[in-house]
Amino acid sequence: MNKLRLKIATQEYVVNFYIPEGEGTPGEIHMNIGDEEASVVAHAGTDNSTGRYAFKAAKAVKECVERRNFPLEFIQAWA
Repeated sequence: MNKLRLKIATQEYVVNFYIPEGEGTPGEIHMNIGDEEASVVAHAGTDNSTGRYAFKAAKAVKECVERRNFPLEFIQAWA
């Protein structure tokens, strides 16, 4: 589970913080509007060594950009 929080959204790009399991220092995901993929600017302090949480958060940010839906805060959960 990731807790995502919008840092900034402009016409050119979107930046979100992500917090794995809702605890610890946040990481940061950046995506330019029109790009294919979001990029990890900084990993969260509690992200695992493979960056699994960052990967999932980047995927969620990409989906938000595709839908042009930028919630101020949301929870990303997976099974």
